[in-house]
Amino acid sequence: MRFGSSFLLTLATTCLLVSAQPIQQQHAFMSPDEHGDIWSLCDDPSSHTLRGYENGVYIFPAVPHTGEDINVKIKGNLLSEVTGGKVSIDLKLLSMIKINKELDLCSVLQSDIMNHNHCPLNAGDLLLEAKAFIPREIPKLPLDGIIRISDQNDQTVTCIRLNFNLQ
Repeated sequence: MRFGSSFLLTLATTCLLVSAQPIQQQHAFMSPDEHGDIWSLCDDPSSHTLRGYENGVYIFPAVPHTGEDINVKIKGNLLSEVTGGKVSIDLKLLSMIKINKELDLCSVLQSDIMNHNHCPLNAGDLLLEAKAFIPREIPKLPLDGIIRISDQNDQTVTCIRLNFNLQ
């Protein structure tokens, strides 16, 4: 099964935006309940350089549906400037179909989905928004995996574990 780059770009962009950890909470790993049922932070979130403000993450709809847009907004604090980097995607559909892809972070930011943002992302307060269409052709299968966003020094900006069924 082959997935188009627009689907992978949509996933990567969504993960870049939903990857916030409230500054007031320094949990080693946040449970899915704190974010909703479809994602959680992976690795040690206190080592991530993107920290979302409390109630700073907005995702609509809460469960992604094929044939519809997903809207994501994050307000947070970026601890250090990001001048480049990569988005590493490691996903499994139905535990059988594997998707391993690496995308250039600046290219993801410059896409239509991200409203043509650009590198560098300056340290400090940050507002990012994305809107992406999820194609109807994407199979409604269980999706599980990790999307890791790294900066130019290979430090983790954020790491997201996804685990949901597209509706």
